[in-house]
Amino acid sequence: MTDNKDTYRDLCALHSEIPLFLQSWWMDAACGNEWNVLISRTKSGDVGGVLVFHYKKRFGFFAVLPAVLTPYSGTWLFYPDNVKLEERYSFENYVMNDLIGQLAKLDAGLYVQNFHYSQTNWQPFYWCGYKQTSRYTFRIEDISNLDYVYSQMSHRKRQKPLAKAEDGYAVSFDLPADVFYDMYALELKGRGSKIMYSKEYFLKLHKAAADRGQGQIISLYHGDTIHAALWILWDRMSAYNMVIVIPPEFRSSGASTRIVWEALRFLQGKSESYDFEGSMIKGVALKNQSFGAVQIPYSSIIKINNPILKLWHKIKNS
Repeated sequence: MTDNKDTYRDLCALHSEIPLFLQSWWMDAACGNEWNVLISRTKSGDVGGVLVFHYKKRFGFFAVLPAVLTPYSGTWLFYPDNVKLEERYSFENYVMNDLIGQLAKLDAGLYVQNFHYSQTNWQPFYWCGYKQTSRYTFRIEDISNLDYVYSQMSHRKRQKPLAKAEDGYAVSFDLPADVFYDMYALELKGRGSKIMYSKEYFLKLHKAAADRGQGQIISLYHGDTIHAALWILWDRMSAYNMVIVIPPEFRSSGASTRIVWEALRFLQGKSESYDFEGSMIKGVALKNQSFGAVQIPYSSIIKINNPILKLWHKIKNS
């Protein structure tokens, strides 16, 4: 497998529009050495597109899998200027077919990626035997006018929790990342669950983002007690609601609404939209919708080549 990471780092330096989770610095932090990128060039030699991926070698086979705390990966295309719609489709087909051909040479026993929601054409993958599932995130598409954002929230959020939360709360941007992690682990433990990544891993990701001015932990206090904390990331186009911590005794206090509102205030001038990193879980989806967020589909792409995995997948879904 050709290592294209250095070439891609140079490409990222030239293209700030590449989403945060596809950026080389993020992949370095999230994946260590277990990532790479396929690069497709046009007939003129220009880069037409890339496929960024995290991989694992497990039980004798190679697998392309989403990295932890990395919602999106996969393709990103660099479109020529002023192309007609038919030329755009032809360009997409050419680049994606090239990337799919390179992907096939990796001989991955399992391929799973969640494409960024802006990558709406997965049809060339379908033609090559890949399967797709539509999943949903929720986005406030323009956070520049907070009066308008507020007007689009549900009546309940506008008239009850948000107003109630304004009384007696203080916002801090100084909560240490290790304390935040411990809070989150404790909250999950109280729900009978556990955190799925190490403190070392989280600290590495947070530091990588914070050092670039693209990550922040926001906490909400009442007196000396933390009622909510939120880890956000952002690039120029979008901010991401990554991890929110609400101690169980404060879940109905309005603190969860207020902490998001404070994040929106903080992000003024830093990013254009706010992605809730939505969930297919009904309760989470409904809560995200109540902020006036728009439901946005994105594609989860999968292909199973390993015969043992094929059998397991068939039994699991039968």
